[in-house]
Amino acid sequence: MELQTLQEALKVEIQVHQKLVAQMKQDPQIFFLSNQNADLKKQLHELQAKITALSEKQVGRCIFNTFSKDASSPSFRDNS
Repeated sequence: MELQTLQEALKVEIQVHQKLVAQMKQDPQIFFLSNQNADLKKQLHELQAKITALSEKQVGRCIFNTFSKDASSPSFRDNS
């Protein structure tokens, strides 16, 4: 997955997470007393897992891009 695509996906998931948290904060009494509590917590944990996975992929892609650039530079080839 391209770095830009990863960043876009990460941005979307963070926005969805922020909306869910804002919804939960808007009326905490309803959140804690309703049957939606378990569903919202599940959604929140799923979003956090997606964000973590995308972040790890993004870091991996950045590292890969850095090593690719280094490996293709003339100074790297001269030292090997």
